[in-house]
Amino acid sequence: MAEQTKFNRQDAEDLLRELQKFNNILNYEWIKVLRKWETLQSCWHDKQFEEFEPLFQKFKANYQDAENKSEEFIRFIQEQITISEERQRVLSNFQRIRNS
Repeated sequence: MAEQTKFNRQDAEDLLRELQKFNNILNYEWIKVLRKWETLQSCWHDKQFEEFEPLFQKFKANYQDAENKSEEFIRFIQEQITISEERQRVLSNFQRIRNS
């Protein structure tokens, strides 16, 4: 028989809050990087730029993929918290009815 999974909603809420803060900081810093890149693009026109630009575009795409996955994970945790809250509500109602 499989062992029952345990879910600590408080731990999940703490993780969710930290992930959201982390994402906000990363997004803020990423916007600064993109602005600097735009400024640099307007004045950097040599062979080194031609070599670096595709690398930066790949980095940018990788960052976007990671950001999307992070947002998916945040939504997943939010869903699990909602499910846990609903289960707790149902269990509390059941216990209240049973004790009546």
